[in-house]
Amino acid sequence: MPKMFRKQLEFDLKAQINETSMRDFLKELRKSIRHPELTLEEKEFRNEVYRYAFRQERNYLGKIALKELGYRKSFMSLYREILLAEVLFLRPDND
Repeated sequence: MPKMFRKQLEFDLKAQINETSMRDFLKELRKSIRHPELTLEEKEFRNEVYRYAFRQERNYLGKIALKELGYRKSFMSLYREILLAEVLFLRPDND
């Protein structure tokens, strides 16, 4: 995986668990503004990486929901949020 995508994925995952600061956010914003538009191949690769990450998150939550029945409702809510995030992130007009 290219370093650029690895860094972006790491930032996005840290942001999900609130491990980013305003300084980190502004740094990422500046990088994204300076970075030229991705090629079609780079966009496809990035989307495949994110599809994989979303799938892993859903699989993990699904396994936990089966084992921890008392928390199933909460896990299913998170599962739906991940699906929604995937749809929003990977929609065709997001490029």
